[in-house]
Amino acid sequence: MTKFSKLIILLSFLLTAVSCSEDYQGPVPYPTLMEAANEAGLTTLVSAVRSVPGLEASLQSQQEITVFAPSNDAFANALTAFKATDLNDLVTKIGGAQNLQTVLGFHVVPEVAFSRNLFEDNILTTLAGQQLRVFNNNGVVTVADRAGNVSRVIQADVRIENGVVHVIDRVLIPSIELPKPNLVEAATERGLTTLLTAVTAVPGLPNRLLSAPEITVFAPSNEAFAAALSALKAKDLNDLVLKIGGPANLEKVLGFHVVPAVALSANLNATNTFTTLSGQTIIVEKSGNTVSVKDKLGRVAQVVTPDIRIANGVVHVLNGMMLPDLMLPTVVEAAQSAGLTTLLDAVTAAGLGSTLLNAQAITVFAPSNGAFAAALQAYKVSNLNQLVAKIGGVKNLQTLLGFHVVPAVAFSSDLAATNTFTTLAGQQLTVTKTASGVTVRDALGNTSSVTTADVAIKNGVVHVIDKVLLPTIKLPNVVEAATSANLTTLLQAVTAAGLGNTLLSQNAMTVFAPTNEAFAKLLSDLNLGSLQELINTLGATAVTKVLGFHVVPAAAFSFDLAQGSQQVPTLAGEMLTVVRSGNNVTVTDKSGNTYQVVVADVAIENGVVHVIDGVLLPTL
Repeated sequence: MTKFSKLIILLSFLLTAVSCSEDYQGPVPYPTLMEAANEAGLTTLVSAVRSVPGLEASLQSQQEITVFAPSNDAFANALTAFKATDLNDLVTKIGGAQNLQTVLGFHVVPEVAFSRNLFEDNILTTLAGQQLRVFNNNGVVTVADRAGNVSRVIQADVRIENGVVHVIDRVLIPSIELPKPNLVEAATERGLTTLLTAVTAVPGLPNRLLSAPEITVFAPSNEAFAAALSALKAKDLNDLVLKIGGPANLEKVLGFHVVPAVALSANLNATNTFTTLSGQTIIVEKSGNTVSVKDKLGRVAQVVTPDIRIANGVVHVLNGMMLPDLMLPTVVEAAQSAGLTTLLDAVTAAGLGSTLLNAQAITVFAPSNGAFAAALQAYKVSNLNQLVAKIGGVKNLQTLLGFHVVPAVAFSSDLAATNTFTTLAGQQLTVTKTASGVTVRDALGNTSSVTTADVAIKNGVVHVIDKVLLPTIKLPNVVEAATSANLTTLLQAVTAAGLGNTLLSQNAMTVFAPTNEAFAKLLSDLNLGSLQELINTLGATAVTKVLGFHVVPAAAFSFDLAQGSQQVPTLAGEMLTVVRSGNNVTVTDKSGNTYQVVVADVAIENGVVHVIDGVLLPTL
C-alpha cells in the first residue's frame, strides 16, 4: 500500500476520532476473523481454517490482515470442481493439509486494504508468498488467482480486530502441486470405460497397477476395444475373453499394454523397445510428434492422447488394441489338458493329428472319455481297437472323427438357434442353441449335449460333448468284402451254388472265408483241376453244404469269442469247432482239419468275415 493511501486512512481515522471525542468510551470492539466469519455465515471457511493446526491463532496474531473470504457457495463449487464429497475429501484432492494451508494463506494479505483503498489494478503479496491481482472497477472489486480464475467481492469491508474481510464468490487457487490421479481415476476421467472393466475383470490386477512403483500405460480407447471385438467376432468383453483363451490371457493382453517404467513422449527415441508386464516386448516409434506402438505380429496402433500424468507414471491413449503371443494350446494340448485320452488315442489311430493341427480354422466337438465308454458299450466292445473293427476299420474311424470337426471357428456365442455345418467327413451336423445350452444331432438322429464350451485353441475352438456322434458309415456286403480281399475262388463257388442272395439277405452272420490258396490246396488234395470239377465230383448239394459250413448265422468278431474251444452252428446244419487262444483263432472241421484265421474281423453290412487258410469240410 502506498504512503499516500496510508496517509488518507490516517486522516480519515483522526477526523472520525475528533468528531466522536465527546462520546468516546474506549476502542471500538471489532470482532475477530472467526467471529466475523461465523456472523457472516462463512461456516465452511471457519471449518477449513480450524482444520489446519495453529492457523486460527496465526491469523489472529497478525497485526494487519485483509482476508478475501470465500462464501459457503464458493466452497461448494470448489468441491464440485475437484469432485470432492466434503471438505476432508477436498483436502485430499488438493494434496493434503499443507496445500490447504497454502490455499487459505493465499486468501490473506498481511496489510489492511479496504475497497476504497484499492486502485484499478493492484498486486498484493499473500501469506502464502504468492501474489494476487485485485481489480477495482468503479467500486466493483474482483480478484484473480494464479490460474487466471476471477472471483468477485460480494460483500466488502467487514471490519475485524486486525483488519478487514471481503467475502468473495470463488475459492482462489494458488500455485500448488496437485496430486496426480491414479490410473483408475485417469481412465475414468478420460472415459476409458472398457479398459477399466477389463482391468477389473482380472482379480488383483488393479491393485498391482496402482501399487507399481513406475508404469507407462498404452491405454486402448473404447473405440480400440470395439474394433478388437469386431475383429475377433466377439459380442462383448466377456465374449472377447472367451475367444482369446480366458482370464489368464486377458491379463496377458492387458499386461502387454503396460511398461514397468515411466516413458514420457518427450523422452522417446525414434525407435524404442520395451519389455511389458506380460514379459513380451513392444516397439514404440516416434516420428515428429507422432508416437506409434507395434506388436510382434506387426500390428500398429497410434497414440492419440499422450502424456496423461498419473501418480506412478504416465498414460498414452491408443487408437488400437495390441495383442501379444497368447500361446493358445493346440487341439492335442487342449485334449490332453481336458483329459480326453480316448479321443487322443482315436485321433492317433486314425492318423488325423497333422490334419487337425495344420487346419486353418476348426471347431471340434470332442467326445469325453465317458462318451467313448458309452459308445464301446453300445457296440459291445471293450476297447478302441475293437470299436474300429466293428465300424469297418481305420478309414471309417477317420470318417467318424472327421464328423466331429467343422472346418470353421464357431464359439457358442457365434451360434444361431439352429445351425447346419458340413464336417470334415463331408456329412452335415446339426447344432442347436437354446437358453439351456448347446446340443448336436448326428446323422442317425442321436443328440449329444455340450458339457464344456468354448475352449480356445490356436486354430479354433473345442466343445466337449457327452456322446460320440455317428455319421453315415457304409460297410461292404459280403460279396464286396470278398472282392476287395481278392477271394475270387470263393466268389465263384458261391455263385455256382446260388448262395449269393442267401448270404446277402442274412440278418447276421460270420463268414470263415477260405483264400484262393486254400481252394487250390483242396483241389490238389482231391486231384481235381478246377472248381467246376469239384462241383461235378461232389455235386451241387454237397458244395452248397460245404459253403454253408463256413457260415455261422450270428455276428462274431474274434474278440466276441470266448477263450478256448467252442461249438458254433453253421448254415450247413452242423456244429463248427472254433478255438480262441489269445488273439489267435482256429477252426476245425468234421474231418479234424484245423485251419488258421489269417485275416480277422472284416466288418460287413450284416456281420463279419474272417479269412482262413483252408476249406472246411462238413460231414459229406
